[in-house]
Amino acid sequence: MNSIRAYLTITLVIGIGLAIAASIAMSYQRITHETEELYDAELAQISRVLEAVLSIEFEFTGVHISETTHEKQKLVISPEIIAEGEYNKDGHKYEKKLAFQVWSRKGVPLLGSSNNDVSLSFSNEPGYSYETIDDKAWRTFVRYSDTLSIWIKVSQSVEIREDVTHKIASVNASILLILLPVIFILITLIVRKGLAPLNEINRQISLRGNNNLTPLNFTSVPNELQQIVGSINHLMSSLGAAIERQRRFTGNAAHELRTPLAAIKVHAQNMHPDNERLKNIQDHIVSGIDKLTHLFNQLITLSQAECSQVYDKKEAVNVNDLVCEITTELSAAINKKQISLTTHIDENIKVQANREKLSILLRNLIDNAVKYVPDQGKVTINAELSDTRVNLSVSDNGIGLSQEQKAHVFERFYRASSQDMDGCGIGLSIVKEICDSSGYSIALSDTERYQTGLTVTVGMPNEPMATDNPEPIV
Repeated sequence: MNSIRAYLTITLVIGIGLAIAASIAMSYQRITHETEELYDAELAQISRVLEAVLSIEFEFTGVHISETTHEKQKLVISPEIIAEGEYNKDGHKYEKKLAFQVWSRKGVPLLGSSNNDVSLSFSNEPGYSYETIDDKAWRTFVRYSDTLSIWIKVSQSVEIREDVTHKIASVNASILLILLPVIFILITLIVRKGLAPLNEINRQISLRGNNNLTPLNFTSVPNELQQIVGSINHLMSSLGAAIERQRRFTGNAAHELRTPLAAIKVHAQNMHPDNERLKNIQDHIVSGIDKLTHLFNQLITLSQAECSQVYDKKEAVNVNDLVCEITTELSAAINKKQISLTTHIDENIKVQANREKLSILLRNLIDNAVKYVPDQGKVTINAELSDTRVNLSVSDNGIGLSQEQKAHVFERFYRASSQDMDGCGIGLSIVKEICDSSGYSIALSDTERYQTGLTVTVGMPNEPMATDNPEPIV
């Protein structure tokens, strides 16, 4: 189970459910025991009441029970059970589930309840026992009165006890089962409340921009989460330090390598070869230095794009103005190949973006299109504005890419086998890296306006820049 909330909720509900089930079982056993104790005491009490009543009756009438007394010489008229309903003026229906019988010392019946459904047999073994009467279980109590020299037997249907026990247990179980949904809701709320700090930490981290490595600022954090927050802040601090070291390294590398390369190029250009072979060698040296410088600059740019903290400032960027700047920088290459460059960009289109990042992205897209179109080729730059997106596209009429090539073109140092132009295979990797770090979409398609070519479309959100510094949690 991947969810802590679900795990805690389900575990607690199951645990409490099992506890309730155990409580119901224990309650049933306890109710059964107490009911048995109560009704057994009632049987004993009834026998004593019968003894006391008979003692008064015999004393009042002057009757003496002899050994020769037989059934037709009953001394007391048995009461008739006439109650039918649960509660009425005549009694209660449960009376028919109670019976008693009085015998002389020799076992001659003297008195009994008028329950036609029950016939109690004589017993001269005092105490409690169970009997089966007409295929039904009965609980009996027998005692002998030394004063009156009689046996008294009181019986009660076990059905009464089971009925009462089941009713009491059902009420208790119903109450507990009714409480179960309430308990489930309470557990859900408690778990949600308990996990709220984790959810808040997740929310604050998700609201941060890719470039924000400032420590989390929580004014109140549970003790259990203080170490986690501390570890996250330590990780951010370490990551920030690592990025800063990489920034210094790339800066130093740029300074240390660009200067020697420029010097080598100058020395090579200052050579005055006296024959055609040396002239070709000079041209190859200068061309190689240019390629190496371009590769170096691309690698530096890619490294900076991966360390997106370098570009942490966003601003409103006019897309048309930025495209004009880039095309002006690339005008030499454009004019050299006599490329027809067309732009369809509204002068008022602006996006919230890091200007340096966006400039690198567009420069690589336009430079890639210029590089791979034939002489007198066509390049079109288009910008479309909607309520939620700004779509920038660069189209050309070059040889284009197959579906297989499109699947690999964003890989570093990948160059299509059909492309024999100078390049290092990093330009589109840089574009993809910037898109990923900035939350932009990128798509490749065939150029519809030309019979051949490639169109690269970058989608950017058209919304205000979100703050990179979320408010602290209170």
